[in-house]
Amino acid sequence: MKKVERINDMILFLAGKNSFNLKELIERYSISKSTALRDIQSLEAIGLPIYSELGRHGKYQLLDTRIVAPGLFTEGEIYALYFALLTLKGYQSTPFNMESSTLELKYSQVLPEKLQKELLLMHKIITLEQVNHSNTSQYLKEIVQGILREKVFNVRYAKKQEIVSLKAQFVQLSSKFGQWYARIWNHETQQIRVIRCDKIELLEEEKSQESLPLETLLKKVETFYQNEQRISFSIKVDEKGKDIFTKENYPSMSIQASEEDYLINGYYQITEEEFMTDYLLRFGTSIRQIEPIQLKERLSKRALFLADYWHQL
Repeated sequence: MKKVERINDMILFLAGKNSFNLKELIERYSISKSTALRDIQSLEAIGLPIYSELGRHGKYQLLDTRIVAPGLFTEGEIYALYFALLTLKGYQSTPFNMESSTLELKYSQVLPEKLQKELLLMHKIITLEQVNHSNTSQYLKEIVQGILREKVFNVRYAKKQEIVSLKAQFVQLSSKFGQWYARIWNHETQQIRVIRCDKIELLEEEKSQESLPLETLLKKVETFYQNEQRISFSIKVDEKGKDIFTKENYPSMSIQASEEDYLINGYYQITEEEFMTDYLLRFGTSIRQIEPIQLKERLSKRALFLADYWHQL
């Protein structure tokens, strides 16, 4: 096997490993110890984060075990990856802040010159809507890793005017208009809840609490949203209301044309009444009809409260 072929195969062989030793390479490729050492130097030269540990077995640690072999991507796939990188720049916070910046640097170092020039042009000709949010979510990377590795955390976050502490396991992470949300399993109340990630003030791993398998938690999420008390609503809006809906809506909502107006149908949880009220206030006078009556009354009270507040300013 030629050295180039051997190095490429080594990259695939080491992908996903936390560590390896010289003996593994010597036996797998039928090479001498000196050749194995030179091959490791070649791997380090192309950017693999290898850390050697002294000892008779010649053990090596891989600082980042998620290795992707070069040469496995087509030109179209490279474009797709770079486009995804551009979309990440529209977020104030992402789980991959540092990785995104280093990835762009590596693009400029390892890709053929023709591809580099075309990607630079792509950056100039494509303008993406910015979804930056003024609030930074500092623990997104830890949340993603915690979900994948089924970790339990001590969480401290701001809820309205107080600080809440709980033991929780993160289940899902989602983003809407630049704001990050996490579904968690509260180990103390044994319930699924949603919290805003930018409100998290402290996140520490809790090793004394036994965690639940991720698959179990995902089923609990599905069951929770099936059993949680849901309130159906129907709102008729004009053309302006349709535009407001188009700019911001949620998976539990849909819109369809109804004669000269538009009908927004959907549902919300009983715990989301305040959020739903604030959302509907944005539609203002574009609303033509609201059902159920309880939602209309809650919206009216909220509008009166705001009017009184503004009057007193």
